[in-house]
Amino acid sequence: MKDLDQVQKALIAFFKKNTNQEGITLREIAANIGASHPQTVLNKLNQLVLKGYFVKDEQGYRLVRESFGDRLNDIVQLPIYGFAQCGNKGKNVLDEYTQEKIPATIAMLGVKDVHKCFFVRAKGNSMEPKIQDGDLVLIKQQDAYDINDYVFVIHNDLPKLKKIVTDKGKLYLESVNRFFDNIEISKYDETKVIGVVKKIIKDI
Repeated sequence: MKDLDQVQKALIAFFKKNTNQEGITLREIAANIGASHPQTVLNKLNQLVLKGYFVKDEQGYRLVRESFGDRLNDIVQLPIYGFAQCGNKGKNVLDEYTQEKIPATIAMLGVKDVHKCFFVRAKGNSMEPKIQDGDLVLIKQQDAYDINDYVFVIHNDLPKLKKIVTDKGKLYLESVNRFFDNIEISKYDETKVIGVVKKIIKDI
């Protein structure tokens, strides 16, 4: 951390100690670390993003590494496991898994448990504009999910990217695109949540 100033080091220490930053303001962070002004905090956080210590996403700023010495290899090779349907129909694509891998930096991925992560390639348009056909979608393997999460789910042998919502006691696979109907998950269906969407890399 020799390349960091005192405010940057204080920010890393603060975020390490306070992992849940929801609702906290820049002014409160400034007061906690002894910074002169909230704008100073914002500037220093953006500098730390560029240096690879933090990532910024919809939830705000997140600490992804404490120092450049805490990871021996900053570049990881993550597999791309075929296609995941962003539509209500489609053939079984689990057999389309390939050995293709993509290199990525830990800072770019923005997750700590990279060994639990993999990519899928989105197929279809039911999740537009959030997820579009051809996008690379980073999935973190986990069973648990929040109501606002987009999940990678195997539904009757079909891998899909959806939201899972509840309506009148029933579960549905929900699309973002309003032209697609929700899919009811019946008690006879085989449904398994594989993981949660952590990042979307646009197909450009």
